[in-house]
Formats: sequence, C-alpha cells, structure tokens
Amino acid sequence: MALITNNYYLIVSVALIQFVILSSFIYQIFKESKKPIDKESENTKTSESSTTISQLEFDTISRNKRDIVNYSESINVNEDEVRVLSYLLNRGGDAYQAEIARELGLPKSTVSRIIRRLHDKGLVTVRRVGRFSYVQVTDIDYVGDIISKSGLDKSRE
Repeated sequence: MALITNNYYLIVSVALIQFVILSSFIYQIFKESKKPIDKESENTKTSESSTTISQLEFDTISRNKRDIVNYSESINVNEDEVRVLSYLLNRGGDAYQAEIARELGLPKSTVSRIIRRLHDKGLVTVRRVGRFSYVQVTDIDYVGDIISKSGLDKSRE
C-alpha cells in the first residue's frame, strides 16, 4: 500500500510540474499574441535601408543648368576633388565609388567625403546600384572647364 501511495504522489507531482510548464508556455504565447505589432520597429528596419538609399540617391539635382552656370564662378575645388573629377572624366564621366578609391589609392572614407562635397557643389550625381555607389559627372564640359580653371589638373597635361 505504501508503494502505491508513493507512486501516486510521484505521478501527481510529475503531472503538476508538466501542467505548470504547459500553462506557462501557453501564457507566454497568449501574452505575445496580445502584444500590439510594433510597426515602428518594423518601419525603422525598412526605413533604415531606404533612408540610406535616399541619402545616397543624389540623382535629383535641385538646381537647373542656368543656376549651375551662375554658380560656377564661386566653385572652388581642392586637389583631391580635381583628382576624382579628372579620373571620372578620363573614364567617360562615370565610375563606381570603390573603383575610384582603388585606382587613386585613397581610403574609401576619403573618397566618400570628396564625392559628398562634389555632389553638394552640383558636379556629380550618385546612385545606388545594389551595395555600390555609382558616381556620374553632371555635365562633362562644365566639369572640364572647372578643372582647367582650377589650375590643379595634372592628368590632362
């Protein structure tokens, strides 16, 4: 009789432990299903990539050509900017940003800053192609004139 009682208590104890674990598991599932979907965190994930793209999508230039011509007298370019622009012109006006860094022997971060400045000056546009940035000169003749006026162009001599 004592053996049956001990087995009975053991079986009841195991059943209670299983019941507690199962009810805890069900409670967690119910709690998660009642939680509102956090759309901000989902939007943050998708908007981070789209924000990155929109920050690097420089195709849309707000200035028209007339404004750029009037602006040309105040454009100053430094030696590194001239090197990048000359490289682009020698390549037909476009290249990938990583290729520019590799060919000119400059760090990628430096080329990124140079291209950002050139974009701000309206001399290049940048668009994303997959993971890469594709850089294009906005107006080849105009950029060629700026380089020749800067007096820093050594690649065209």
